[in-house]
Amino acid sequence: MLDHLKLWQDETPREGALNMALDEALLSQADSAWLRIYQWREPTISFGFSQNPETIAKPSAHHPIVRRWTGGGVVFHDGDWTYALAIPAKMALSDQQASATYRWIHEAMIAAMLEVGIDDCELQPESTTDGMGVCFTEPAKFDVVWRGEKISGAAQRRSKIGFLHQGTIQQVQLPPSFGSHFASKLSTQVEVTDAKAMERALMPQALELVARKYGTPEWLADRVVRK
Repeated sequence: MLDHLKLWQDETPREGALNMALDEALLSQADSAWLRIYQWREPTISFGFSQNPETIAKPSAHHPIVRRWTGGGVVFHDGDWTYALAIPAKMALSDQQASATYRWIHEAMIAAMLEVGIDDCELQPESTTDGMGVCFTEPAKFDVVWRGEKISGAAQRRSKIGFLHQGTIQQVQLPPSFGSHFASKLSTQVEVTDAKAMERALMPQALELVARKYGTPEWLADRVVRK
């Protein structure tokens, strides 16, 4: 368990490119473990870094799409509970294998769900997917499964500055307090941050990332980043 976690409950629904940019800025500026919980301005499809956007052209015809910095499959965001956990490189947790941190985060999630009255959740023991299709069709190892159905998956990006874990929960009704329950299962001390202060700190970098990366057709098509 972490010793300290900063929790940002971002209650402003945002468009896909800005959500992805804010998550990357979160990791870039994190001085400790930071957890952001957020919403989508409109139904949006996100897909993993290594996905071919041509394979999702048909299902995305009526919805905006955005490429994530993390991996994983195709996710349709429409009223789901979405979060990002940023762990800077200076923290010991950053040295653990991706599978170990993935499991630990989802174990904390299951504990939080039990606390709010959602039982029968368990970790998926083995992968039933190659991670390149629709994310909620088949569970990957250590995804969260509820009564035989996948309800939560995630993806990670690791770099020299730490790792970013982006995840979502679908198909279950969560109370407004769930973010606090989840944070308390990740860390012994949770610091709720001021939303306006977080915006002031992260928005300049996030808007630059939208203009140079997440909002560009080059990034969407083949992961090219403008200089």
